[in-house]
Amino acid sequence: MERRPPPATPPPARLDALDVARGLMLVVSVLVNAWITMPAWFEHAPWAGVHPVDLVFPVFVTLSGAGLGIAYARRVRPVRETRRVLVLLLAGVAFTALLAHLAQGRIEWSTFDATGVLQLYAAIVGGVVLLRLGCRMWWQWLVAGLLLAGAQATLLLTWATGCPGHELTPECNPSRVIDAAVFGAAHIYVEGARGHDPSGLVVLVGALSSAACGAAAGRIMLDHRDGVPARRTLVAAGVTVAACLVGALVTGLAVPAFKRLWTAPFALGVAGATVTVLVMLHLALDGRPVGRAERALRYPLVALGRNSLLVYFGSHALTSILLRTGPAGGVPVRGPSWAQLWQQELAARVGAPGAAAWPLCVAALLAWTLLVVVLHARRIYIKA
Repeated sequence: MERRPPPATPPPARLDALDVARGLMLVVSVLVNAWITMPAWFEHAPWAGVHPVDLVFPVFVTLSGAGLGIAYARRVRPVRETRRVLVLLLAGVAFTALLAHLAQGRIEWSTFDATGVLQLYAAIVGGVVLLRLGCRMWWQWLVAGLLLAGAQATLLLTWATGCPGHELTPECNPSRVIDAAVFGAAHIYVEGARGHDPSGLVVLVGALSSAACGAAAGRIMLDHRDGVPARRTLVAAGVTVAACLVGALVTGLAVPAFKRLWTAPFALGVAGATVTVLVMLHLALDGRPVGRAERALRYPLVALGRNSLLVYFGSHALTSILLRTGPAGGVPVRGPSWAQLWQQELAARVGAPGAAAWPLCVAALLAWTLLVVVLHARRIYIKA
């Protein structure tokens, strides 16, 4: 009698909610990157306070933490993750060099910017890998995030006691000293002239706090997919969100919430809000049959989410390049840049005022969405 092999176990269902959440975030990110004439109230806050653009990258970091928490739930491959961090670091250095060349016509190594958004993201990935050595369960990730936020808040509060008026300022804050000492004052943000580095080591602690809280959410979602009842999932998600928001309120009594130093109340507040939306999407979208119409509606967002690294950093890089180049050439660019000309041209074609930004924003969103839809159809994903 012939024995039949046991039926193959189907692969676990992918958590579409994470891709949809990243897709929604990327819609905002692409629109923001293409909005080259945004008003001051929307642009990054100069120091204290939180403006709308300040929220985009922290939400991306929290969602990246969720993805890493899921990816590292079973095991971490040290060689592969080391390579990923190195690739991201090298990409960041190459991009910084390109922008320097476009702005100055040469690369001044004596003042080369050692930090940047891609370098910060690489450090976040490396930090999450190290945290994974002690974090297995969702609550362990949450505790790690709270401890990081508490440590940074303690540092900032202690430092502020030595500042005029006991307030952190660009002239009196730990980034101005620590990041300058590690990288050299000439190699940090605007060569140290701004008094802080939004991609430096002090900021990294707050960013890792957001990522760790995101990893807690990712692990909660993964556990639910693997059989944990919905009631326990809601309890775990509620504890995570409550801990983040309470932590934001408590640390906010001592340190203001702002992005320039990614302070603890800012890190935990953004993480709490992002985890809330992510878990709601998970409970609404994952673990049930999906009809053709709904799948078609999800498809563009899922495609964006699956290629989040490409779209987030790619749209930022493309806009930066288009703002520094133009048909007249020159270094720095002479006359209007390509970004300015395209904004005017598209506005004229749709009958909008010449300064209208929305036609270029919509065109950028459609172009990036079309690209990732084609890549998703071909199962091509850009990863470090």
